[in-house]
Amino acid sequence: MPFFKCLPDDAGVGEVFRINPAVRDGFSAFSQALMRGESPLTEAERETIAAYTSALNACRFCYGGHAAIARRFGVEEGVFDALMADIGTAPVADRFKPILRFVKKLTLEPYRMVQADADAVFAAGWSERALHDAILVCARFNFMNRLTLGHGLDDDPARFEERTRRMSYNK
Repeated sequence: MPFFKCLPDDAGVGEVFRINPAVRDGFSAFSQALMRGESPLTEAERETIAAYTSALNACRFCYGGHAAIARRFGVEEGVFDALMADIGTAPVADRFKPILRFVKKLTLEPYRMVQADADAVFAAGWSERALHDAILVCARFNFMNRLTLGHGLDDDPARFEERTRRMSYNK
């Protein structure tokens, strides 16, 4: 149940942005460009970062929706449980693991970021642009997690698949 009386019981992000429409258009354009535009990261990798960041923040609303979208882009069931248990043994490409470690640290301990964190990503063969995009996705979802949790949005896990079908940037 949302904290705001102006929001319906089944409110989504669209309803939240209607509270202050002046920010909606710019944020929507940013989100579309980031999640679906050109990037060294695939859409599946960006959705994995989105869902993983949301899982780290215990944001069921964003995690459930973006894990479902990630599955539509080919991410296998169980990947996120494995990532939460241990990135090292999770069934994702070894090359992707330094990015996920970077995202985890940036989400949980941003004040501890050091050059070695970025260097690990570069040593795995990623470009500065790839890391930049990963940071943007991580930052976007830390923002979105706080936006949805701050407004009291939650979602029934049974609705995640249905809700993601309605999302405009879905494949």
